[in-house]
Amino acid sequence: MKAIAKAKGGPGVQLIDIPVPKPGFGEVLIKVKYASICGSDVHIYKWDEFAQSEITKFPRIIGHESAGEIVEVGEGVKDLKVGDFVGIETHITCGTCYQCKVGKKHVCKNVKILGFHRDGAFAEYMTIPAENIWKIPESIPKHWVPLMEPMGNAVDTVLAGDIVGADVLVVGTGPIGAMAVAIAKASGARKVIATDINDFRLGIAKKMGADYTINPSMESLRSAVMDITGGKGVDVVLEMSGNPNALDTALNLLTNGGWVGLLGLYGKNRIDFPLNSIIMRGITLYGITGRKIFSTWVKTTALLESGKVNLEPIITHRITLEEYKDGFEAILNGSAMKVMFEIS
Repeated sequence: MKAIAKAKGGPGVQLIDIPVPKPGFGEVLIKVKYASICGSDVHIYKWDEFAQSEITKFPRIIGHESAGEIVEVGEGVKDLKVGDFVGIETHITCGTCYQCKVGKKHVCKNVKILGFHRDGAFAEYMTIPAENIWKIPESIPKHWVPLMEPMGNAVDTVLAGDIVGADVLVVGTGPIGAMAVAIAKASGARKVIATDINDFRLGIAKKMGADYTINPSMESLRSAVMDITGGKGVDVVLEMSGNPNALDTALNLLTNGGWVGLLGLYGKNRIDFPLNSIIMRGITLYGITGRKIFSTWVKTTALLESGKVNLEPIITHRITLEEYKDGFEAILNGSAMKVMFEIS
C-alpha cells in the first residue's frame, strides 16, 4: 500500500510502499477514504524541535485526522462490523493511569498519538484499537469526518464556559479558530468577532459566521472591539493563536467577570500574566487539550447533524497522496486552510 511517512530525520516526508497491516487483538483495519493535514503534521514536515522530541522510530507513517471504512475486524472486537464508516479518536489511552480511571482520558499520562507514536492515517490502510472508533451517521458528509477530530478541540474551547448571549472574540482564525466561530454562533453567542493578521483566513471566518472580522495590522483591535460592544468589552475570549502579544491584547479587551479559553500553544515563549488584574477582575481561564473521550464526539456529531455548522468553507484543497508536497506547501505559504487527502 502507499503511505506518507517520515522515513528518516530531517525536513520533508516521503511516499513509501509497504505491506497492508493486519489488525491485532481488539483492533480493526480501516480502508482510509479521507484524511486532512493538521498543524502537527506540518511540524513533522518541517522537522522542528517538537517533532524531533516525539518521533523516535523510522519509518513512521504520519497523519491522524481521518475517516474510512472497516474492512477487517480483529479478534475480540464487538459492536463493529465490516462496512461501517467511522471516524477516529487519535489519542490512544492506557486505561490504567489515575486520569483514565477517573474519566479524564483526554489527559491520560501515557497517551500515544496516532501518527507520532504509532503509524498513522496518511495511508491506504491503517489499524486502530476498536475503542478509538466513532461510528458516523449517514447525515454527515463523509469528507467532513476527518475534521471532527480538530473540531472537537474547538467544541471544548467554545463550550468551556457560558456562551449563550455572550460577545465573543476569537483570536486566530486558522482551521480550529474558524470552526470555533461557527460553533459559537450555533451555541447562542450574541456577537462573534474574529481577529487575525491574515485576510485570507478572515475571509473564511466570515463564511463560517463571524459577525465582524478585524485585521489588527490594518486597524486598532481595541477601538473596533469597544465600538462593537458599546465600550463593555467582550464576555469571552477564545485564544487560538499561541501569540503572547495577541493574548495580552485580548485579556485587556475582556470585560470584568469574563472567561478565556486557551487552546493556542506558546512554545517556549514566556507569558507575563497580569495575575493581579485577572484575580481582581474575576476572570476565569480554561486550558483546553484534546477532546473529552467520547463526550466531545457526541457534541460534535450533534452540531453537524443540526445543520448549524457547515465545514465546507474550511476545505480549500483536495489532493491525492501523490500530491502531498503541494498540500504541505500550500499550508506553509498561507494559501490553504484544510488540505484534504482523497485516498480511495
